[in-house]
Amino acid sequence: MDKYYPVMLDICDKPCVVIGGGKVAQRKVLSLLEYGAKVTVISPIVTDKLKELQQKEKIYRIERDYRCGDIKDNFLVYVATDNPKVNAACLEESRKEKVLINIADQPRMCSFLVPASIKRGDLTLTISTNGKSPMLSGKIRKELENMFGEEYEIFINALGDLRKMALEEIDDIHIRKELFKRVVYSNLMNRYKSGEINNIKEAVMKLYDDFIKEIDF
Repeated sequence: MDKYYPVMLDICDKPCVVIGGGKVAQRKVLSLLEYGAKVTVISPIVTDKLKELQQKEKIYRIERDYRCGDIKDNFLVYVATDNPKVNAACLEESRKEKVLINIADQPRMCSFLVPASIKRGDLTLTISTNGKSPMLSGKIRKELENMFGEEYEIFINALGDLRKMALEEIDDIHIRKELFKRVVYSNLMNRYKSGEINNIKEAVMKLYDDFIKEIDF
């Protein structure tokens, strides 16, 4: 695999299986749960955190090693074991059943990779090197974390409110586009970071009001 197609997947309420019970498997489980997946863990031994999730019925656990047939009917599978034979068997089954698969530390055996990412509410930034250097992805992620702080969560929510309002109040698509361009490409975030303004949402709404007055809408 030379290149991966970048895509955002909806896994809410979809069955996903994690094979393995160590710390890597735990990270995969937590990421799946964050996005609403129905998670099954297959492993005779798991971390304390995974036991806790099992007890709280956040996940379903099969307390044994992987067996052929465990992947069938799942949307995707994470394999987090250090057993090459298990990895190969899971890959074979996933291809047969047409299930997306990710095998830890084996990018050439994966049908999908999970990029390094930053979340600021509904804003998600992802970084991928096509599996060539996860460490570089991590380095770039840290750099972007400094560039895009928590204030962007407030900004994206304000933009969502603005878009809803504009769709209801402005019929002309070209005027709406000019409005969105005016706000998104404004210096609002720099002014917020410098302390010139204190409330991002109020500043966005003021830009909207000023725009409406300007076009005499």
